[in-house]
Amino acid sequence: MNKSIKLSALVAAMLLSSGAFAAKSGYGTDGHVDNVVRNGYGECWKDGTFNKEANGLVECGDRVAPKPVVVAPKPVAPAVVSQIKSFTLSAAGLFAFDKTVITSGNAALDGMVTELKNDKYLKSVAIVGHTDSMGKPDYNQKLSERRANAVKDYLVAGGIPAEKITASGKGETEAKLTAQCEKVKVRAQRIACMEPDRRFEVTVETAKEVKM
Repeated sequence: MNKSIKLSALVAAMLLSSGAFAAKSGYGTDGHVDNVVRNGYGECWKDGTFNKEANGLVECGDRVAPKPVVVAPKPVAPAVVSQIKSFTLSAAGLFAFDKTVITSGNAALDGMVTELKNDKYLKSVAIVGHTDSMGKPDYNQKLSERRANAVKDYLVAGGIPAEKITASGKGETEAKLTAQCEKVKVRAQRIACMEPDRRFEVTVETAKEVKM
């Protein structure tokens, strides 16, 4: 009987002694796998008095598990890809017939100025003027150039950098209604028939943001 008591005491001493050198300081542990020894009630076997806040184990209910640190994801900058915008403006809404002075209060050009000023990726604006086939080709060429430059000046006055804008003219070389409208004998009606040929083609080189 005495031998049995001594053996039990020796085993307990060995367990407690192993806990002193274990990673789980302050608890009795199994020296082989470093598991905390528990009593018959499932409670952890503590090796004397210790600081629960510093050394207590969450698994034994002696310390609250720290809240996980939530790292907010870094915002991903959108990718920027090149973009070309092309549209046509009627000269009828900008100029009187055979004139090169832009009419005041032009809503179409004012809208274009606003859009271009708000475009942070704007690279270039190309303005190409066209005329109808009425009159001599050389005259129409110069007329288309003067009108294109008048549009450019309007954009620059509105705040668009001049170095981003080019202006050129093609005269009547790309008129599309000549054959159809030459059949009209009344001059005023022929002028109205050819109105779509009196136009500007505007090409805007810019970029847009694309979410990845």
